[in-house]
Amino acid sequence: MLKTKSPKNYYLATAVMVGYIIGVGMFGLPWLVSRAGIITFGFFIISLGLVQYLLHLIYANIILATKTYHRLPGYAGVYLGKKGKGLVFVAKLLGNYSALLAYIIITGIFLNQLLGPYFGGSEFLYASALFLLEAVITYFGIQAIAKAELVMTGSLLLVVGLIAWQGRHFIEAGNYITLDWKYFLLPYGATLFALDGGGSLPIVAKLLGRQARAMKSVIRLSALLSVATITVFTLVIVGISGAQTSPDALAGVKLILNDGVIFFSLIFGVLTMVTSFLGVAEAIRETLWWDFKLHKNLAWALAIFIPYIMYLLNIKNLIWIISFAGAVAGGLSAIILIMIFKKLRPQKLFLFKRRLPDMITSLLILLFGCGIIYEIYYLLIK
Repeated sequence: MLKTKSPKNYYLATAVMVGYIIGVGMFGLPWLVSRAGIITFGFFIISLGLVQYLLHLIYANIILATKTYHRLPGYAGVYLGKKGKGLVFVAKLLGNYSALLAYIIITGIFLNQLLGPYFGGSEFLYASALFLLEAVITYFGIQAIAKAELVMTGSLLLVVGLIAWQGRHFIEAGNYITLDWKYFLLPYGATLFALDGGGSLPIVAKLLGRQARAMKSVIRLSALLSVATITVFTLVIVGISGAQTSPDALAGVKLILNDGVIFFSLIFGVLTMVTSFLGVAEAIRETLWWDFKLHKNLAWALAIFIPYIMYLLNIKNLIWIISFAGAVAGGLSAIILIMIFKKLRPQKLFLFKRRLPDMITSLLILLFGCGIIYEIYYLLIK
């Protein structure tokens, strides 16, 4: 085991990052894969998994190279100036608020399916009740979040294993589409979003005392656990429900699986949303607190309640929200990360042996730029 100043924090840090990555983006993937095909899914989960792993290392290196703690807008301000800070602030705010809104929507759906048959109520009631609990946990900060993540992330990894084990009898090969070129690019934004754990890295750095070797290990382990979990979940859900796969993944399998599997699936869904909500809400709060010098309580209120107001305004298209957050907001943030990394001096490369070749960074910027253009065209124009 890695030696750190506080060994238990290695597992807390891993739980925080895995909990941040495994979120609502994963629940949108089965619906998209049921249309685009498993070859498309395999291509994007591998290629974008590697890209996100690289981006996580880049972000972690930027954190280690900077003496003061920031969120991404703050680092952009340090290295790129006020314009860079403002641009990435808008991008991260749009992406993170979209993510929180998606978490509120889907927890309402899952809790209503789980508890509604016994206690009545509505999606709105359950979403609001869990939102208040998450708001309280977030208010008490990093240690409360880390401890909650450790318990819930361990639980959700166990539950996804149970889903796969109990659902294996219902998987049919005929439910898988091999490839549909018409929808080949469709899963891009959601997959990029589903694999993004960058927002957890400032918390991970704090928990590990900015130890480079420990951070690299946590990033690697978190990437492997997350990709494996997302892959198993997506293939099992599509294999079970096929063309009946729903945008939230679990409503479709409810028509096929027995009550026990559905019960575990819904618990898994709620746990996943809670862990991700906590990480993203803390990311917004710390951006406003650390980088824009707002009072921490005002920062907390703005981080928590704006997406809830959006929910009250009935903005609820789940696939649209996560695709926009991944391709547009996430793509723009990734470009800024690469631009910051290119400004680091060689002696500040703690997680890399040498600078990345310009060809690789240019290709990545082109990839994200094309993804932004495609997603805007598909979501807003097509």
